[in-house]
Amino acid sequence: MTIGIAPRSARAVDLKTVAETVNCYHRSPSVNAAMPSLRHLCHLTVAALGLLLLPLFAISPAADESAVRVRVAALESLQFQPHYSAPATALSLFDSRISPRIQGRIARMAVRVGDRVRLNETLAELECDSYISERKRAAAGEKRARSALTLAQRQLRRTRSLMRERNVSEELLNQREADLSSAEADLESAGAALEIASVDVGHCRIAAPFNGVVGERFATTGEWITPGSPLLRLVDTERLEVSAQIPLAQVGTLEAAEVIELLVDGESYPLRLRQLLPLIDSRGRHREARLQFQDDVALAGGSGRLRWQATRMHLPSDLLVRRGQRLGVMLEKNGKARFVAIAGALEGQPAAFSLPAGSRLVTEGRLGLNDGDSIEIQP
Repeated sequence: MTIGIAPRSARAVDLKTVAETVNCYHRSPSVNAAMPSLRHLCHLTVAALGLLLLPLFAISPAADESAVRVRVAALESLQFQPHYSAPATALSLFDSRISPRIQGRIARMAVRVGDRVRLNETLAELECDSYISERKRAAAGEKRARSALTLAQRQLRRTRSLMRERNVSEELLNQREADLSSAEADLESAGAALEIASVDVGHCRIAAPFNGVVGERFATTGEWITPGSPLLRLVDTERLEVSAQIPLAQVGTLEAAEVIELLVDGESYPLRLRQLLPLIDSRGRHREARLQFQDDVALAGGSGRLRWQATRMHLPSDLLVRRGQRLGVMLEKNGKARFVAIAGALEGQPAAFSLPAGSRLVTEGRLGLNDGDSIEIQP
């Protein structure tokens, strides 16, 4: 314990009286010897002043000079559920460059950029005269082959009848059977040629493979076009999903999230997670997430932010301290600092925790603290 001077009492001390009293001890020895009664009076005066000043001194305990002064806060006042976000884009499930299956000159382009088309609606037509002629020739060949087959069947029946009467040789019978097999093969080949020619004629008309919007046109009327050359781009604007690149540290929070939304130009679109691709982008340390719209859909190609909220409570990143190889927080317990490591915590990111309710965390003065240090809590 040390003696500390308390604040001065409201009762003032007559400084002049004190000064005069002290002066009585500084008179010359001859005067003091000649005036014993005056010396006695000085003793009494000093004693009275001592009693008067005694209440002005207070005894206070000495502060523990080794304690670190800190501020603390209750766990409940610091915890929160953080929001996360990542760049995202609305992608059409069907975004196709439509090209013809046959070559030819474009006779007509039936659509323009921005037109909405329905399934099987005409997009363009090719000049088809040569393909129609080829179909006619194939049809004639199929008819000729059918006639040849009919003849071969009759000849075989006749030969078998004569064979029973022993009027033809067995070699002729074998020949007729071979002729029938050849005629059947010719008819099958001619039929296939006719089918191909008919399909080619059908391909002179280029139709929409799905509902969508014409996004671009790469050719126009009068141009020669070949298979594989793009004629136009057709985009499905109804069946869309969202693609987002999720940092590896936040993948778990997205999987557990109950509310996920896409924010585009001030509009919010509810989503649900469809798939997290089992692939990691080694350059950015991301995983791609694919999400489906629950109600309304955004415009195809629209870019925005994927936003979701963690389901677990977290602590602010600025409360984390590193001790050794571990990250954690400093707690106050019975006047001592206690370091508690948080599994999975990352520097610069809010940390999910498992701490007892009512814990008190050191918020100021924590950087220089070590586990077990004495602390003094400031108001």
